[in-house]
Amino acid sequence: DGGGPRVSPAQAARLRAWNGLDWALYAHLNRSFWRRAEAFGAARLRREVARLRQRRQALARRCLRGGGPLPARAIADGRLRPFQPPGRAQILGYALKAGLPPAERERCARMATPELQYKDILDRRQFGGGGNAS
Repeated sequence: DGGGPRVSPAQAARLRAWNGLDWALYAHLNRSFWRRAEAFGAARLRREVARLRQRRQALARRCLRGGGPLPARAIADGRLRPFQPPGRAQILGYALKAGLPPAERERCARMATPELQYKDILDRRQFGGGGNAS
C-alpha cells in the first residue's frame, strides 16, 4: 500500500500543475545529466564516483568528530549547527574534531557548514556586508 496518504485523480492533477515548473526543470536537468554522463562514459563515471566517495570518507575521518553526522544539539559551534524546522524532523549536522590546525580547521569547516550559513557566507562574499568572509 505504500503507507502514504491517498490522493484523488483531481488532487494529483492539481499537484502536477502546481509543481509543473519544478518538474519541467527536473526533467530537463535529468536528461541533460544523462546525456553528459553517456558522453563522459559509464565506466569512467563509476570510477570518478568511487574516488569521490573515498575522498569524502577520508576527509570525514580527518575532520569530523564521530566521523559523520550528529544531532544538532550535539554541535556546540553555532556556525555548524543546522537549522531545525518546526515539527518532528531532525536535521543532522557535523562537528569538527578538536585540535585541527587552523588552515585545516578552516577547510574542514567549509565542508561541514550547513546550507543556510553557507548561503550567508556566499552572500557576504558576493554583496559585501561585513564579517570576515571577504
